[in-house]
Amino acid sequence: MRIGILGPAGTFSEIAALKWLRGRKAEMRYYDTIMDVSEGILNYEVDYGIVPIENSLEGSVGETLDVLAGENAEVRMQMVGEILVPIKICLLASSYDFERIRKVVSHPHALAQCRRFLRTRCRGKDVKAVDSTAVAAKLASSSDDIAALASETAATVYHLNIVEENVQDRESVTRFVVLSSKNPRVMPTGRDKTSILIYLRDRPGALYDVLGEFARRGINLTKIESRPSKRAMGDYMFHIDCEGHKDDPEIRAALNGVKKRVAMLKILGSYPKAEALN
Repeated sequence: MRIGILGPAGTFSEIAALKWLRGRKAEMRYYDTIMDVSEGILNYEVDYGIVPIENSLEGSVGETLDVLAGENAEVRMQMVGEILVPIKICLLASSYDFERIRKVVSHPHALAQCRRFLRTRCRGKDVKAVDSTAVAAKLASSSDDIAALASETAATVYHLNIVEENVQDRESVTRFVVLSSKNPRVMPTGRDKTSILIYLRDRPGALYDVLGEFARRGINLTKIESRPSKRAMGDYMFHIDCEGHKDDPEIRAALNGVKKRVAMLKILGSYPKAEALN
């Protein structure tokens, strides 16, 4: 089994992948960006890709939503699983001497989750966004005056010191999704979710009518979010998650009803719900 994740080694995406594997063996392939992971899936370089889709503090990861909205005439990439990972961010550096640090680097979401720490403890230091928390740790390992906001795992991988632990503003959780283009059908488990993407017809009450298809069947929506369609200003698509599997009779009926009311319906996949965090 080959799994594509954000690299290099030590990212939260890798932590999510190991959690999803549950001890199964797999070859990790590291990519620079979420778009690169998706291309690896579509080109059959990997069997699965695991990417972040939303954080409980910072909201959705736009690049992942854009990947899911992308069109590919030959291959359909589906969501086949999800994983929840508690995010605990540490300040990592080659030295414990905080005064030697001149620059702090990390992924944009990690920087956003540590605003208070950066404002109070890192005033006067250069703060820079990089492609992943592991890239940040790798940079910190190469220079005594660079610190990274990254995971405890990254500290071990890159032989860094944990200068400060849990520097995030508050506890948060990131939801990761498992994507595949190789026979991605997932059978119902009884505790599933289904994700869809819709593009509405431009008329009053269009979204209300779509939501009614779920409401009158008693289907719980766990997420609904608008995303610019990139066609014109004020033009949006909607990502919707609901409880249930697309093969469940009530979900199938709801999706059939939605399809009649929208300009485009893309079923992104049905998959087991992530295990709850203790």
